[in-house]
Amino acid sequence: MSFVKILITGGAGNIGASLARKFVENKNYFVVIVDNLLTGDTEKLPDSQHNNWKFIKADVNNYKDIAPIFGKYHFDFVFHYAAVVGVKRTLDNPLMVFDDIDGISNILSLAKNTDVKRIFYSSSSEVYGEPVEFPQHEITTPLNSKLPYAIVKILQRVW
Repeated sequence: MSFVKILITGGAGNIGASLARKFVENKNYFVVIVDNLLTGDTEKLPDSQHNNWKFIKADVNNYKDIAPIFGKYHFDFVFHYAAVVGVKRTLDNPLMVFDDIDGISNILSLAKNTDVKRIFYSSSSEVYGEPVEFPQHEITTPLNSKLPYAIVKILQRVW
């Protein structure tokens, strides 16, 4: 049996773990969940009744952590949700937030070189900063946030 192989980075966070729990319900999927557990929690991972998933503690911002995982599993799809989160944490540690740029670079490079079919990425409304128009619109609202987290999301968005 051939599985659809899926990587979820930040997979022990709220969004990544919810997605993982849903994907493992399909027995045709094999899901690899990667998280450095800075803010993620293994309690959020899928139930042990499913045997079509694996958790790996790794940091996508570190190429030496993530490259062997791509080499071993040859993913079909990647869902990239790994990021430093939390307003206080990101304001107190802005340089740590900027390390997330390495993460998207690693994901894109490794995906390209291992024939990943598609990468899914999530941004944040924080990229718009204080509203300058109502309703905000993805195309016309300027990207004007000054928060480190949002700046990194803007950079990743235009990558």
